[in-house]
Amino acid sequence: MTVNFMPYVHDAARNVWTIPPTARDTGDDFELSMSNDNGADLLLALGITPEPNGGVLSIEAFGGRVTAALRRRLGRRSPERASFVDAEPGKMPVIYVGRREGYVEERLGDLARLVQHSRAAGATHIAWH
Repeated sequence: MTVNFMPYVHDAARNVWTIPPTARDTGDDFELSMSNDNGADLLLALGITPEPNGGVLSIEAFGGRVTAALRRRLGRRSPERASFVDAEPGKMPVIYVGRREGYVEERLGDLARLVQHSRAAGATHIAWH
């Protein structure tokens, strides 16, 4: 499972959500995906409680949260996490892949770039699911 962050344009008059035309043409430059666990940690770093159905914020509000999270983490790096396997007898093993030190801060930087590119493409909101 993954958490995906993507830009949208909201036409309030028709209550229609679309992907900005530039984002449709270039694809991956306008989407940030990560595992559920890492996505939940990133949302928490943004001060957002992870919800099963995801969420959406105006691009200004989302960008403000990203900037605030980056400022709070100046001079600090998220800790490294070791990989491990949860293998209970009679159940399917679940592998938890670790992550390197500073991963959350790197992804916050990726989100900041996503906001900048999305804003330039005309996006009004950032959604995650």
